[in-house]
Amino acid sequence: MCQEESLEHILWSCSFAARAWSWISGVFGLLPHQNLLVSYKAAKSRSRMVKDLWLLAILVIRSELWMTRNGFVYGNQRVSWLFFQNKVSNQIHEYSVRLKGYMYNSQEDLQLLSFFRVRHRRVKHAVPKECFWEPPGSNELMLCSDGAAHGNPGRAGAGVVVCDANANVIAAMSVGFGVQTNYLAELFCIIVGLEWAIKFEIQNICIRTDSMSDVLVFSGDNNEVPWFLRSRWMAVRARYNMIRFVHSYREANFAANCMAKRGCFLEEGEGLSYDNRPDFLLSIELPNVSYFRFT
Repeated sequence: MCQEESLEHILWSCSFAARAWSWISGVFGLLPHQNLLVSYKAAKSRSRMVKDLWLLAILVIRSELWMTRNGFVYGNQRVSWLFFQNKVSNQIHEYSVRLKGYMYNSQEDLQLLSFFRVRHRRVKHAVPKECFWEPPGSNELMLCSDGAAHGNPGRAGAGVVVCDANANVIAAMSVGFGVQTNYLAELFCIIVGLEWAIKFEIQNICIRTDSMSDVLVFSGDNNEVPWFLRSRWMAVRARYNMIRFVHSYREANFAANCMAKRGCFLEEGEGLSYDNRPDFLLSIELPNVSYFRFT
């Protein structure tokens, strides 16, 4: 440290700093850089835990190099490589408890985390689930329904896609609910969808929704339905011979979810009906739309 001082010299060029970067580079198998972004990108193929640990190690070494320099210049402290190395390792170990990433299940990651005594976290494995979509019976229509809100509460809307027994999409609609919560948007969606589907003159309805709360509320006793919707629910239920509910995963209810998100941009009570338009290619060709308001 007898050369002319500069920040670049203290943190990168002096012999002690060069030794520190060579050491940490050997531990990670990565090349550090003065630019933190470039250094972080050098670990782009590694696990999230290793990426965060690599960035943490660079920051700790830069800090300790500066503290070592100040201790030597102003405190007449002896510079010890072993002390510096142990202090860096201990600080990385202490700070690592805040890291939330996951490692790869590889020997390389295990050795690196063991070197800094980082607690090994169990790797999250995605467990696929089979998801089946079945068309309605020959004497019923299926209403695939969903509610959405931009915020909770926020601008809310609902979407319904109607399918027949041959899995053909025969109609769809979106409606705006104004500012509501996600939960109320899901509840409103069921009732509004049933009111809208009366025009098809089918007495048996299957409602497919990804909201288990809706299934529990409407499949149970009427007392489970919120009081401000109870009379409306009983009135629309009387218009059908049978209403059955089927819970579906969100991935199998994507069409209704798309219609619900469109409903968030409509005014309160305003609806858009897309009849005989199974593909919904609105950006290519405008469909015949009808505006209506629910009272």
